[in-house]
Amino acid sequence: MLKVICNQRDRFRARLRETEEEIRQLKEKIGVLTVELEKSKADNVKLYGKIRYVQDYNLEKVVSRGSKKYAEDIEGGIASDVESKYKKIYEDDINPFAAFSKKERDQRYKELGIRDRITLSSGRFLLGNKYARTFAFFYTIGLHVLVFTCLYRMSALSYLSNGPEEFLVGEKNVDLPRGP
Repeated sequence: MLKVICNQRDRFRARLRETEEEIRQLKEKIGVLTVELEKSKADNVKLYGKIRYVQDYNLEKVVSRGSKKYAEDIEGGIASDVESKYKKIYEDDINPFAAFSKKERDQRYKELGIRDRITLSSGRFLLGNKYARTFAFFYTIGLHVLVFTCLYRMSALSYLSNGPEEFLVGEKNVDLPRGP
């Protein structure tokens, strides 16, 4: 009887290991499929956005040429459930706060004076462009070197042109050395 129970236990253990392996494989497969599903949804939303752009572009292009033909759905002319699903996701992705923020920023920019606009535009350009930042850095360093060199030369020439000067240090006069 003990042998039968041990064999049954071993069969159950083997079956349990097989079942656990199947569960692990299924969980991995579910994970991979979930990632693929999310990527597919994101791609479909992007594709819907591109379709909307092309439809709007075609409408503007057709109307501007004088034809009254309107661009219909590419596949059949009727909005499907799939399209309406992705339309909702696409429109949910469009952030109304971003549009409002951009509108407010543009309004504040228009309210600025001409000097402030120039300053803001040049600041955006300098901070937004790598080469402009590099140029501004080396230009500033060059100006500082130029100014320090000019000040040093002017002080040296001033010293040489005035001749020896005497300074009172403590209780005695000190003659400063002259250059060659």
